[in-house]
Amino acid sequence: MFIWEEGSLNSEQEKAILEKESVLLIACPGSGKTRTLTFKIAYELGKLTSNKEFVIAITYTNRAADEIKERVELLGVKTDQLWIGTIHSFCMEWILKPYHLYSERLKNGFKVINSYDSEKILSELCVPYRREDITHYDCGILAKTDKFYLTCPDSNKYSSFKKIIAEYFRILKENHQIDFEQILFYAYKIIESKPVIADILYKMFPFILIDEYQDTKEIQYHIISKILKAGKGTSKTLIVGDPNQSIYDSLGGYPMPQVQLEKLLGFNLIPLSLDKNYRSSASIIGYFDYYKTFDTPIIPAGSEKDYSSVITFNSKVSVDGLIKEITRLIILNVDKGISPNEICIAAPQWIHIASITRRLMVELPDFSFDGPGMAPFSRDIENFWFKVSRIALTEPSPYMYVKRLRWSKEVLNELDSAGVDVSKITNKQFLKICNSLEINETDGLAYLRIFFTKICQHLKVLLTSFPVLDEHFNSFFASSEARIQRLVKEGNPFIGEIENFRKVFKQREGITVSTIHGTKGEEYDTVIGFGLLDGYVPHFKDSNGIHNSRKLLYVLASRARKNLHLISEVNRDVHWYHAPDGKLPCDHLLLYEYNYFKE
Repeated sequence: MFIWEEGSLNSEQEKAILEKESVLLIACPGSGKTRTLTFKIAYELGKLTSNKEFVIAITYTNRAADEIKERVELLGVKTDQLWIGTIHSFCMEWILKPYHLYSERLKNGFKVINSYDSEKILSELCVPYRREDITHYDCGILAKTDKFYLTCPDSNKYSSFKKIIAEYFRILKENHQIDFEQILFYAYKIIESKPVIADILYKMFPFILIDEYQDTKEIQYHIISKILKAGKGTSKTLIVGDPNQSIYDSLGGYPMPQVQLEKLLGFNLIPLSLDKNYRSSASIIGYFDYYKTFDTPIIPAGSEKDYSSVITFNSKVSVDGLIKEITRLIILNVDKGISPNEICIAAPQWIHIASITRRLMVELPDFSFDGPGMAPFSRDIENFWFKVSRIALTEPSPYMYVKRLRWSKEVLNELDSAGVDVSKITNKQFLKICNSLEINETDGLAYLRIFFTKICQHLKVLLTSFPVLDEHFNSFFASSEARIQRLVKEGNPFIGEIENFRKVFKQREGITVSTIHGTKGEEYDTVIGFGLLDGYVPHFKDSNGIHNSRKLLYVLASRARKNLHLISEVNRDVHWYHAPDGKLPCDHLLLYEYNYFKE
């Protein structure tokens, strides 16, 4: 049984961990949610009575899964019987791979198409519809329990969209491929048509944790509920999140109300909450509390709660003066003792991030900048060679050892699934092979190509004999080359150098530049948000925009510990039809009568 030291957790956190029944846990920003989940997983692992049982933890991102698993390992708890990952990975591992023979569509075998190839197919299919101003960005689909739905709000184009998606699905079927939405759809159809599968799974999973439930899609709720309902409450669950941070509405994510959840599950949930914020000052908390859409208390409880925060709102600076203003704010904060590593610049959309980063690098040559959108190679997390690249681009060190060892195990598991005989090699031996490779190459893609080739030679793997590995290899380099070409055109001539590749997996270094969505789950001493304009917040295509813009501002503001700077620059053309003058801040900023700091 896992036991923690007295004082390691507050009473709310302990109550959530020790509760024997299933729980719906509402956790406010900075409440120690990840710590609570880590301890809960460790506690449940200690309760397992058979080596055939597993604790299941479903996270929104792979990054969150890695962080939580690493924290559990650091507690000294064995994780052999912990499975943690995204819902897509869960469906692949526990439903599609073992039971795909029950699906008429999948019974002859299948492989998951990567995002690059999917985008390429859709782009080609959209060519005949250029006159209708249709691109692959418009061709979003959402899997529900009955069928696939189009996500584009422009219903006037649905006739064309349906033809494009029908042909897209035909091509995938012909190639024995499925995409991410189809993973969910066919997993649900299998578990719905064969209830015995849910009976098998619930007996294996005495505990299932669902993180960030406010971003969960309807079909995902149904997949997990099929398993939990089969056990009639014998399998327990902890469903955790913050409805105020439900910012993936356009992708189908929403916080299902407790009554509806209980009806779906077939048993009751104990409602609990974590309402103490250990992150932000009382001033910051008081500010973002205004944007709540779900009524929960947020109590300042951290060491910085009495910090004299600076909160500003600038709706006067022009788009041409934006770089100078952000530069001024960075220097102002650094001069006040804020570390550059603890500063984040965020905008509603990726389109503004790359150009802003480049121009700031010119303006502030002595500062480093860390932008996820600046990654010079494909970050398709399902691609096998991306998983190998994590090992290839990180240095052997005591700090990285456990993480690289886990990555090695994942790589070997993937090789085994692809048909490669790796029975005589351990993850430690594989890591030793990777560490022994000496490659003198300054070009990032060339470096990785040599690294991957040498790995294949060591393992005696002929790529053409393993179609999945070969397909992933070609896709990895094709998408990476296209990405580098685009970044070079955008003004990053040295983006392809190996040092820029290595930065992708380093700890956060320098000033972070990201989207509001990308900052979710992060925290910084100072947050600078720009592009906070009507048409972006909310997005002009968002049918539920007024409601969702509150959530975006809530997420943005709640990332800050100490200082918050908001900018609605003028003279930016947001959209020629929706906001031709491009001058208006988003409504909620205009309506909020807050006494901002006057400089």
